[in-house]
Amino acid sequence: MERARNRTVPGHAGIMDWWRWKPTPCPVHLRDKLKAVIEDRQYREARFLTRLGMAAAVLSLMVDVITMPDLVGQIALVRLGSVIPVQIAALAMPRSQLGWQKFLMGLSLSLFCLSLVYASSLAPAPADAFLAMGLVMMLGIAVPLLPLKAWELALFVIGTLLMAGLLMLLLNAQPAFLQIYFVILCLSSGGAMVLARRVRWLDRNTALMAIQAQEHAADLESSNARLTQLSMQDPLTNLANRRWAEVAFASNYAVTPEEAPGYTALLLLDLDHFKAFNDSWGHDIGDRCLVAVAEVMRHTTSTHGGLAARFGGEEFVVLMRVGSISDALRIAEDLRVGVERIEIESEAMGRTVSCTTSIGVAVHEAASPPSLSDMLKRADAALYEAKDAGRNRFKLAA
Repeated sequence: MERARNRTVPGHAGIMDWWRWKPTPCPVHLRDKLKAVIEDRQYREARFLTRLGMAAAVLSLMVDVITMPDLVGQIALVRLGSVIPVQIAALAMPRSQLGWQKFLMGLSLSLFCLSLVYASSLAPAPADAFLAMGLVMMLGIAVPLLPLKAWELALFVIGTLLMAGLLMLLLNAQPAFLQIYFVILCLSSGGAMVLARRVRWLDRNTALMAIQAQEHAADLESSNARLTQLSMQDPLTNLANRRWAEVAFASNYAVTPEEAPGYTALLLLDLDHFKAFNDSWGHDIGDRCLVAVAEVMRHTTSTHGGLAARFGGEEFVVLMRVGSISDALRIAEDLRVGVERIEIESEAMGRTVSCTTSIGVAVHEAASPPSLSDMLKRADAALYEAKDAGRNRFKLAA
C-alpha cells in the first residue's frame, strides 16, 4: 500500500514536485551547449523585458494624470528620472555582461515599483490604494517572467519588499495598512516565485530537449550520409562501386568537348586468369591482390584525376577526362605496369606472388554527350582483344 501511494503517473510531476523540483539530468557533453542556449535566451528576454518596462514606465503616467494632474510633473521626474537611465544602461550591456544586464534590469523594475509606492503616498483616497496595489500587480506579473536564477530572483523580491517597506515608513504609512499590505505582497510574491520556478524548469527542459533533438538529427544525418556512402562504396577495396560510378559518369563525364575541355575516357581493367589465381593461392591472397590493385588505381587517379571503381569480381573501371587519346593510352600503360609490379607475400607458400591485368580503353571524341553503356561496350570489346593478344596489355577501342 505504501508503494502504491508513492507511485506517480509517468511523465507527470508528483503532488510535491513543484517544490522538490530537480532539473532533468543533462549529459556532460551537452552542459556547455545548454548553458550557452539558456544564457542567450536570458539575454534576449532581458532586453525585451527592459524595453517593455521602459514603455510601462512612460504609459503608467497616464494613471497619474487622471488621479493627480497637479503632481504628474513631480511623479514623472521621480519615475522617469530614476528608471529610464538604468534601463538604458541595461540595454547598452553587451552579451558578455549578462550578469550586469540582469542586475540593472531588476534594479529598474525595483525603482519602478518604488515610484508606484511614492505616487500612492501623494494620491488622494481611494486612488492611493489602487496605486499601492500596483506594486502587487507588478511583482505578480514580472517575477515569473524575469530571466533570473532562483537565488537572483529571491534577492530581487526580498530587496524590493525591504525597500518598499522602508519607503512606506519614511512616508508615514499607517501601521494597520502596512500589515495588511505586506501580507498581500508576501502572498503575491511567494506565488509568483513558485510560478517562476516552474517556468524556468520548463524553459530549461525545453532548451535541453531542443538541443538533444538537434544532436539526434545531426547524428541521423551523419548516419544516413554514411549509409549512402557505404551503399556506393566497395567494402573490400573502398573504391567506388558500380552505382557510384554510374552517378559520377552522369554528373561529371557525360559532357561534350564544348562543355568541358578534353575528352571522356573509360578504362576497363580485368585481372588475368584471376580464377586460377584464387584456386592456386587461396581467396585470402586473392583479396589482398584486389586491394593492392585498388591502391594502384587510387594512386593513378589521384595523379591524373578521375574516378576508380570496382565493378565486381576482378573487374575495375577508371573514368577520367583526357586531353587526347595518347594521354588515355599512357595512363593505361601506367596502370598495367603498376599492377604488374605488385608483389604479395604468401607466408604459407614461402614466396611472393604477382598478377597482371588486361585493359580496354575507350575515348569519346564525338560532339554528342557520351553514353556509359556505349563506352563500356567499346571498352569491353577492346579488353577481349587485349586478352586474345596475350593478356597483360591494353587495347584501344575502335
